[in-house]
Amino acid sequence: MTKRYQDTPEVTQLNHQLAQLTEQNHELKIINQLAIELHQLNDVQAVTDYVASTLAFELGFEDCAIYLIDASQQQLVRYAAAGSRNLTDDGGYRKLSMQQGIVGYCARQRRTILAHDTRQNEHYLLDVTPSLSELAVPVVDEGLVLAVIDSEHQQANYFTVRHQRLLESIASILASKLRSLHTMAQLEESVDKLEYAEKLQKSLYEIAAFSYLAEDLSEFYSHVHQVVSALMYAPNFFIALYDDEKDQLHFPYFVDTRGDETPNKVYPKEILKSSLTGYVFRTDRPLRINRDELITFYQQHQLKVYGKMPACWLGVPFHSGDSVHGVVVVQSYIEQIHYDHGDQELLTFVAQHISNALERVFSERKLQHQALHDSLTALPNRALFLDRVNHAFLRMQRFPEQKLAVMYLDLDKFKAVNDTYGHTIGDAFLIAVGKQLKSCMRQSDTLARLGGDEFAILLEDVEGLTTIEEVARRILAALQCPVQVGTLSLLASTSIGISFCELDAPGLVPDELIRRADIAMYQAKKDGRGVYRVYDESMQAETASGWSIEQELTIALLDDQFHLMYQPIVALQGMAIQGFEALIRWQHPERGLIAPDHFIPIAEQSRLIIRIDHYVLRKALRQAAFWFAAGQRFYLSVNVCGATLSEPGFVTWLDELFQQYGIPCSCLALELTERSLIENISQAKDSLRQLRQRGIRILLDDFGTGYSSLSYLSEFRLDVLKIDRSFISNMTDDATDHPIVNTIIALAKGLQLSVVAEGIETKAQQQVLQRLGCDYGQGYWFARPLSAEQAMDWLKAARADLQ
Repeated sequence: MTKRYQDTPEVTQLNHQLAQLTEQNHELKIINQLAIELHQLNDVQAVTDYVASTLAFELGFEDCAIYLIDASQQQLVRYAAAGSRNLTDDGGYRKLSMQQGIVGYCARQRRTILAHDTRQNEHYLLDVTPSLSELAVPVVDEGLVLAVIDSEHQQANYFTVRHQRLLESIASILASKLRSLHTMAQLEESVDKLEYAEKLQKSLYEIAAFSYLAEDLSEFYSHVHQVVSALMYAPNFFIALYDDEKDQLHFPYFVDTRGDETPNKVYPKEILKSSLTGYVFRTDRPLRINRDELITFYQQHQLKVYGKMPACWLGVPFHSGDSVHGVVVVQSYIEQIHYDHGDQELLTFVAQHISNALERVFSERKLQHQALHDSLTALPNRALFLDRVNHAFLRMQRFPEQKLAVMYLDLDKFKAVNDTYGHTIGDAFLIAVGKQLKSCMRQSDTLARLGGDEFAILLEDVEGLTTIEEVARRILAALQCPVQVGTLSLLASTSIGISFCELDAPGLVPDELIRRADIAMYQAKKDGRGVYRVYDESMQAETASGWSIEQELTIALLDDQFHLMYQPIVALQGMAIQGFEALIRWQHPERGLIAPDHFIPIAEQSRLIIRIDHYVLRKALRQAAFWFAAGQRFYLSVNVCGATLSEPGFVTWLDELFQQYGIPCSCLALELTERSLIENISQAKDSLRQLRQRGIRILLDDFGTGYSSLSYLSEFRLDVLKIDRSFISNMTDDATDHPIVNTIIALAKGLQLSVVAEGIETKAQQQVLQRLGCDYGQGYWFARPLSAEQAMDWLKAARADLQ
């Protein structure tokens, strides 16, 4: 009777329902217990570990992993795992992108993904062991996915809707907990930062103020040490500096209570490979390490122990200038005293103030050096050369037997080097020639670069003209040997003018001595180049070169001896043609082609530059009209001087030209230098305003090489900055190695200006500039200056390549 009652369908159904209720009750108890336990936990790792282990071992989910989304919302990081993915050897997928696997798909869709058979699911990603079913549930809070709970099973169709609802309930609890932990962490961080800021404010202000007031760096270092000691344990404190240019390491400040080392000398760069301080230099990252870690660390990185082994060591790197960088170090020999993240942060602030103080000192020295030396060759410039000539004159007045002489040197046909090989090779050629000239001189003589391809030599304490001529012959002989520039062997030649100074020469002053050497140099060029000539009075009548060129410029304008060449301006991204820069050339009937550098300065002095600017603008707009009629829609860029821009009727005159040639104002862009803007600021500002109203682009040429660039950027409204070729010529492939170019581009972008880089001669330079965010470029890499016909042929070929 009893057996028959038990076998009825009603009893079986009741038993099944009872089992389900029992299982549900078990699950609810575990979920309730999980919620209670999570309330007690205050660490993300502990929370995720507990959830994963509960799912795997209490609720029967044999394999469970929890992935948290990182701050970028682009990557999922596995924080906890139980079952087959609970690995100690860092196996499996520790990180997943939002495009990877069912987990990534779940996070992207922000909904539960139930894969009954992973063989039929395109998103399945094999992790540690193959699984045939997978259930991924997003942990969502206020619409934002915080994590994904992922479970896998070797059996297909294992997970059911009940499993899904269960995981979704747990995901809701986990979302609430993670959000509360995040809120609590933010509050704690805010409180800690406030307290820390109050603690540091006074001390850091004191260091900052002292860094600008201290004249003695050793006193500044000592003061910094006192302040740091008041904020943290720092009886053992030192500062190490390394000079990249000299490859030297030294310790300007060093206090150590236990060590026997007293670094009072300069060390070679080899110490950087073997010391703990050197490791921080090389990695350029802070290092905080305890004694237990030090022995292994020394072995792994093949370092040596210098002095006594510390219980804790903290070093922070800093940079000062382009070539000097350093490390600030504190160390403890007491086992119970270790440094924490707050100490590291404090020392980082201190390092920055040390860097600022050094920067000020180094900047003053660097500015002084730059003011007196040529930036390319590092030789004395004209100002320093004149100063040394003046001092030599004073010495000769005290010691008449110490005669002196000046040589003026101009390289023959240097322009051909630039035109043939580009300015990068030309600059390297000048550097090599400078070294060759230096080798022909005595240690007491002064070699200077006066500009372009012109050099000057001051010879002091010479016996007579025979000694001077011997030096000149030695220079001419040395330059007969080819100069090696990379893989090129280039022949150099120079014309030398000599002015010999005798104390009783009437009216002879330092400036006159140099002028006479210059006159003698021009005579040497007239006499066939590659020779030297000594000044004599007969040369004076033949030299009024400036006046002569001025007269010839007037004739050249009347005889139409000038012509224009056109160099393209190209978009670095996509290589689209933006326009052409019009470049003036002088085809002299006797001297041949004369570059603008040789006649524009004289034209500016004589005010003929205004007539030349009008000439160029007329020719350029006539050519622009021809191209515009042919369907070409690019602009022509023309250089204009400050005197022309400041003419009261300049804009009206341009309006008449546009009307005459029937072209829009957008066909023209004007290139100005910083110097041209300051000649008449009020008139220049008014002209620029009118020009921009008409749609004429305004480009600031040679940016960074002239006056106070930042003040003029705020003073005038411009459209484009052109980076001078001097900043481009020595570019490396590393985009982080060009702070000046990077700063100019960032400044331009901040002011919503476009950027054109001049003098691009290699593909590598183009690529680096493109990565830095430069918009356009021009240079030999794209095309040399072209005639109007050549420009159109080049344009057709370039557009064909783009298609």
